[in-house]
Amino acid sequence: MPSRATMHRVLIRHGLVQPVSRGRRSEDYTRWQRSAPMQLWQMDIVGGILLADGTECKIVTGIDGHSCYCVAATVVARPTGRAVCLALADALGRYGSPMSC
Repeated sequence: MPSRATMHRVLIRHGLVQPVSRGRRSEDYTRWQRSAPMQLWQMDIVGGILLADGTECKIVTGIDGHSCYCVAATVVARPTGRAVCLALADALGRYGSPMSC
């Protein structure tokens, strides 16, 4: 049995359905890249790590907006504002303060 995506492409090819835009174009996205290091850090909560006991953890990350250097990566049990602040404080202690974050 073909996948849904394959069936959709076949229907479009034969003119039986009209293709619909799936969202924003890549040129519509704002890039946060900076021209020099230490101008902007981007903090994020990503992924889900499943532990042996079934607990799911998240990763708090921080990257430099110019070099994409990872300034913070911390595994947390609960993705809270406090967890992000602690990861940021640790990164500030290690690398100093960026112009913005």
